[in-house]
Amino acid sequence: MTKMITYTPADIPLGQLALHPGNVRAHNETAYTETSVAALAANICAVGLLQPLLVQKLGRGEGTAGYGVLAGGRRLAALKLLAADKAAKGFTNRTKIACHVVPEDAPATAALSLSENEMVLPMGALDRYEAFAALRDADGLDIAAIARMFGLGERSVRETLRIGQVAGDIRAAHRAGQLSLETLRAFAAHPDPAVQMDVFAALSGEGVRVEPWQVKRALGARGVRQGDALGAFVLEAYRKADGVIAPDLIEEDSVLSDPGLVQKILAQQLDDLAEEERARLGFAWAEHRIEPGWDAFEAYDRVYPQVVDLDEAAQAQVDALTAKLDELAEAYETAEDWDEKDRLEAERETLQAQIDGLTTAWSEADAALAGVIALWQHGGVRMMPGMVRPEDRPAEEGPKTPSATGDSAGADAGPKISGKLADEMAHVRTRAMGLALAQYPALARDYAAFLLIRGVCGGGGYTANSTTIRASVASYGPTEADGSLAQIESGFAAVAAGLETDWLDLPGAESFAAFRGLSAPARDALLAYAVAQTLAPRTVPGLQDALRETVERAALPNIRDAWVPDAAFLKRLTKPDLLDILRDVGLVSEAKVYQSGKKSNLVEYMVKLFAAPFATLTDSQLQAVTSWAPDLMAHAPLEDEAKGAVAAGRDDDSDRGAADSAPPDDLAEMVKAANSVPLADGSARIEVIRVA
Repeated sequence: MTKMITYTPADIPLGQLALHPGNVRAHNETAYTETSVAALAANICAVGLLQPLLVQKLGRGEGTAGYGVLAGGRRLAALKLLAADKAAKGFTNRTKIACHVVPEDAPATAALSLSENEMVLPMGALDRYEAFAALRDADGLDIAAIARMFGLGERSVRETLRIGQVAGDIRAAHRAGQLSLETLRAFAAHPDPAVQMDVFAALSGEGVRVEPWQVKRALGARGVRQGDALGAFVLEAYRKADGVIAPDLIEEDSVLSDPGLVQKILAQQLDDLAEEERARLGFAWAEHRIEPGWDAFEAYDRVYPQVVDLDEAAQAQVDALTAKLDELAEAYETAEDWDEKDRLEAERETLQAQIDGLTTAWSEADAALAGVIALWQHGGVRMMPGMVRPEDRPAEEGPKTPSATGDSAGADAGPKISGKLADEMAHVRTRAMGLALAQYPALARDYAAFLLIRGVCGGGGYTANSTTIRASVASYGPTEADGSLAQIESGFAAVAAGLETDWLDLPGAESFAAFRGLSAPARDALLAYAVAQTLAPRTVPGLQDALRETVERAALPNIRDAWVPDAAFLKRLTKPDLLDILRDVGLVSEAKVYQSGKKSNLVEYMVKLFAAPFATLTDSQLQAVTSWAPDLMAHAPLEDEAKGAVAAGRDDDSDRGAADSAPPDDLAEMVKAANSVPLADGSARIEVIRVA
């Protein structure tokens, strides 16, 4: 048995202490920086050195100091930081430091250093909370005093103390290892223990791991954080309405506990702002919208202020403002500080608004139709003036073409065109171009395909697109694909590798010419790839698109041809759901066997089952295993009379990769009807679906 080392207590002047070469952190420069030991120095200054340093007398060649610190290097660095700080009273190089001296002939000095550093059990979040709570409640220290004692920010102390707001059962679950620290902190974000317990009960279950994002989402529906943009916007009115606020140690994290009242106040304040803007502009109506969808105003028209004639005084004022605007633009270009750039940009916007107010005005006819909509969107208020509701549009007008005022009214050459006339001319010109294009199917097809493919595949440079044809990749999915998704993405990569894409690197018109020069199969392959990338992610119940469903059935009749229930899918299901799947495919006995076992063993068994169905399965079990898919992924059941039509469409589709593959019958009928009327030049009509 190794003989126990004995230590000699000694008080050694700080100036005689240095880091021992055998200290396990001797080569870790970051461990002793001023930043890393500042909090420790503050604590030593407040409460003194609680634990002696472990030192050994240095031999020749090991340094000029008398003793080397084997354990306590960070305490030594903190003490030297205090000695160098004139504001820290009582610490100099002559200050005696309590030490335990290791005999000079003691072996394994590195082992001694490692032992003290490694064998210390760090405090957990709850331990830290209980210690701070004791300082507050038993010792009477306030938050500022605790922060100074440990060199922490007051917010850090408050965040630690508010763990005490978490319900006791939830804290116990964390101590038992059932909840991660991040999940515990997610619960602490809401100061009401009753609300926390409701969410905890709703999310918990046998074998279920409660994740932080689930807690945050559930608690977010139970109130609005006072410091969030929405909370700050309604706070004053919410207090006046005696709305309930769940207080938090950190004031901005207090929660407005009545979401209904928050929404009511938000709507009222938006209405007030919209009405104020309506009165200022002289519009006919005002309303509000809260987080509208991207297509909320698709049916609306919009009018814009028109250029007005200026008298001599007004023109001089505009010239002065314009000159100042040019100065701001030059200052913005040379500014290096982003705060300064933001200030200049805000000033530029103010000047531009003044210029617009002098040079443009709303016509009486437009103002009589138009209104203003106050939006709450992305955490702020935005005004949409000049909106024209569908029911207010004059009967003789169709949907308005975007105004051309900005292009013609301010032109230096040619006649001075009013805003209304410019709109009418733009409409006439565009319709004339459209009529010509409608009688040139090959050009129209290439134009549409070019814009769609370029929108998805990208390419060098900018290509103007003055049409409503748009396309982009609809879903990028997870950063790292695994399981079946990895195989699918590998298939996409193989398809992409076979595409002719050199034309994408050319500029606009040159790129278009090169695209048109490709062979028909090459263009068809590009178009098919681009269309595949535009499919927005939808599960079957949320599809609500008969045409999309028809195309999907024709393209992939059985989802299991591309997807297999793998570990990435199965491990995210609950154990009861996994057992139900086994029963659904006829493996009732196997479900009974795994019912009392671990979920991990059940998942492993099912992964093997679906990847390579066992030879011992009956025919009915084999059929069930090879065809099983969750309702979200499998095609919805067809009516009997529709099954034959889809099947016939697939039977006719003998080569689904070819350009002339036949679509399913119902889709074919749609195209046939569209092509039934010949064009003026006798060529076939092409159906173009336009996106607003």
